[in-house]
Amino acid sequence: MKIKRKKEKGTESMVKFIGKRLAYAVLTLFLITTATFFLVAGAPGDPIAAKVGQMPEQAQEIIREKYGLDQPVVKRYTTYMKNLLTTGDFGESIIYTGQSANDIIKNNTLVSAKIGLLGLLFQTTIGICLGMVAALNRGKPVDHVIRVLVVLAICVPSFVFASVLQYFLAFKWKLVPVFGWGQMKHYILPVAAYAIGGIASYTKYMRNSTLSVIGEDYIITAKAKGCTKKRVVRKHVLRNAMLPIITMIGPSLAGIFAGSFILERMFAIPGLGFYYVKAVSDNDYTMVIGLTIFFAILFVGSLIVVDILYGIVDPRIRVAKGKK
Repeated sequence: MKIKRKKEKGTESMVKFIGKRLAYAVLTLFLITTATFFLVAGAPGDPIAAKVGQMPEQAQEIIREKYGLDQPVVKRYTTYMKNLLTTGDFGESIIYTGQSANDIIKNNTLVSAKIGLLGLLFQTTIGICLGMVAALNRGKPVDHVIRVLVVLAICVPSFVFASVLQYFLAFKWKLVPVFGWGQMKHYILPVAAYAIGGIASYTKYMRNSTLSVIGEDYIITAKAKGCTKKRVVRKHVLRNAMLPIITMIGPSLAGIFAGSFILERMFAIPGLGFYYVKAVSDNDYTMVIGLTIFFAILFVGSLIVVDILYGIVDPRIRVAKGKK
């Protein structure tokens, strides 16, 4: 009976924990949507200037009426929120006639996801391995080399790495295409440029986390009991050192769909980042709002997943948060 009650209490605690996270998520998304709408609506410039061109005044008014630009901003906001909440409609693009932000998201999310997933795979795998190697060889030459490379990779922007990779691998050595999309060879440069900074970040956090775990009492006890170094690392150090990595993976999962705005433009990859940058430059405010909300949903959702994973891995976290 005690075991059953304990399980029921744990389930109830987890449900409350998830409920609070969802409530915070809804409030956060509402605030982001509202702030984004009014900031974009209040930005200088005419959102349909490029579309109307030299059209007669009457034709311009028809287009403004179609997109609701003849209405007060508050009314436009209430109409937008009503459509968003009832139908999930992010709005019709001003530049791409006949296409909505939903169409762009539906048709191009997978492109960004392919680049992002491959990049995330390399980031986590290589970063965790390098972080462990650096931590287990603290103070040795290999540790110093890895730390120097990490600092360089974090400080240098990804588009600089992309330019260097384009020059050597594409222009000079002719090993891969400079840009393009559709074949496996087109993945090499953007994935490499996308992953370098992430590898450095994962390496840094994994090294620091591993060093903090190594000094814990239970690790010292395990060594005193005669556990081999490999067993201690595999059974105790790795699992506990992975907690901060779980936190990093959450936003990274959102990032795989958002992609890299600059890199997608540099490599002419038709992903969401490419269209987001173009929407900003074209003053396509409907597309900017829609994609911003979509990215916010992904990011907030990823944080909820991280919180739930944390609560599962370490129940003390959800108990502590539940008391606040």
